[in-house]
Order: sequence, then structure tokens, then C-alpha cells
Amino acid sequence: MSEEVVPPTVAEVVESWNVPAEAVVAARIRDNILVAIERGYDDPQLVADLAVGPLVMALGQLEVDLADARRRIAELERGAQAKG
Repeated sequence: MSEEVVPPTVAEVVESWNVPAEAVVAARIRDNILVAIERGYDDPQLVADLAVGPLVMALGQLEVDLADARRRIAELERGAQAKG
């Protein structure tokens, strides 16, 4: 007798995403997707669509923050070199 393998539900897949506790934006995205799934929006393609928009926005913010940090580091390095 062979047992049928039951694939995980969309919610189980999303719940399995290992998001670090410190990653509040990623956790919020995952939690919002789980709420959408609970409300019946559990089509895998829709879940992917729901994830992409917030991820692109978060990536954009990360890029801006990184560029700002690089500018501040460069300013600090110039100040340190000037002092000597």
C-alpha cells in the first residue's frame, strides 16, 4: 500500500518562511499574506503577486538607506583623514 503524499497548503508554505525576528518589514509582509490567505486569497500566483510589491518597496528603501549610509561613511572617513 502506498500512502498518498499530501502537498502542503499555501498557508503552510508561507508560514514556513524563516523570517528573522529582527526583520520587522519581512515579518509584516508574511503576516499580511497569511491574512489574505485566511480570507480566501490562497491562489499561489496571487500570493506571489502579494509578496512582490511589498518586497520591491522594501528593497527600494534598503537601497536608499544603504546609499545614505555610504555617503555618511565617506564623510566620516574624509573627516578622519583631515584630522590626521
